Amino acid sequence: MEIIERNFISNDWITLVLLTSLVLIALMKLYKPQLLLGYSIAFFSQGFIENRSNKNPSIFSVFHVLIFIFSLLIFSLCIHFLLSNYLENYTSSYLITLGGVSAFILIKYLIIKLISFSLEIEELTRYFLFSKTGYLYSISLWLFPILVFYQYTYSNDKILIVYLLLLMAFRGILVIKNNKKLIFNHFFYFILYFCTLELAPLLIIYKTTTI
Repeated sequence: MEIIERNFISNDWITLVLLTSLVLIALMKLYKPQLLLGYSIAFFSQGFIENRSNKNPSIFSVFHVLIFIFSLLIFSLCIHFLLSNYLENYTSSYLITLGGVSAFILIKYLIIKLISFSLEIEELTRYFLFSKTGYLYSISLWLFPILVFYQYTYSNDKILIVYLLLLMAFRGILVIKNNKKLIFNHFFYFILYFCTLELAPLLIIYKTTTI
């Protein structure tokens, strides 16, 4: 009898990522339950984002570090799922995705800070940039249960894409609505910012993955 080799790819690492994310949520709930709740419902509470912006919390605060790491894990996993047709479903592929997302966010943050400092518009753009980041944290919290559902119940890329696009569109509408005075008073610079730091990276990522 001929021996048939069985190829088995373990997805235990996905369970580990989701479990780590759950632990981070638990830590945030224990440390600052009101902040966790605030980010969870930030889409429906403009006052929360505005209040956090006025307090201007340090990016190195414990809660900020926890929710930042949580968001990195969730967005990287979501991207990995959506690119699963192009990537091997191994831990290394996810780590590469995680590294790429981390590098993208870090480089983008440094560029924005450099531009804001050079043009002396840090105070002017503080709420705009904080609202963009705050709503991203909210999206990561909303994505978490969907990714669990996607992994263990019903893996449908179309549903995941539509859900993510709806969240991102909602975020974009809220950012523009809450910063309309700043945006329309400096419309040319807003378009320049959008094309350079928002649209161009997405086009580069798309071209890279379709080559």
